[in-house]
Amino acid sequence: GDLPVRPLGSRVHLSVKVDGQLVADGYITLAPVVPGLFSANASGSGLAAAVVLRVKADGTQVYEPVAVFDAVQNKLIARPIDLGPQGERVFLTLFGTGIRGRSQLSEASVKIGGLSVAALYAGAQGDFAGLDQVNIELPGGLRGRGEVPVIVFTDRVYSSNTVTVTIK
Repeated sequence: GDLPVRPLGSRVHLSVKVDGQLVADGYITLAPVVPGLFSANASGSGLAAAVVLRVKADGTQVYEPVAVFDAVQNKLIARPIDLGPQGERVFLTLFGTGIRGRSQLSEASVKIGGLSVAALYAGAQGDFAGLDQVNIELPGGLRGRGEVPVIVFTDRVYSSNTVTVTIK
């Protein structure tokens, strides 16, 4: 259809016509980068599409899921993230889109369970076209918190949808 767009600063007016008939009309905000996180069930909410990397005290690295399929409930359920004993480091890798265009790494952060955590990496995932990822180290202050919300921020003002992980 015909898509006339008239710029109005960072907001634009968008009209969508199909066969000459107006089907949608309104204002949208344009931004250089707006992060979106994927969820395990593909709904955009609930459990994060993510993995955990555990680095043990001896340097051994183990990847762990944050969600597992429960055949009895016939759905994905949270696999609580164990922050482990002293000497272990636990990293969370979140998957999404709209992240690689951030201005600089220092402008990417994650709010998890109300705690702000700097991103160690925020950009292209590398193996799958269009897939982005954000890596953070999980702080010990999350221990025992249960289900916590996770939001990615880029360039200070752009925030993602909210997903969750569960902390043991």
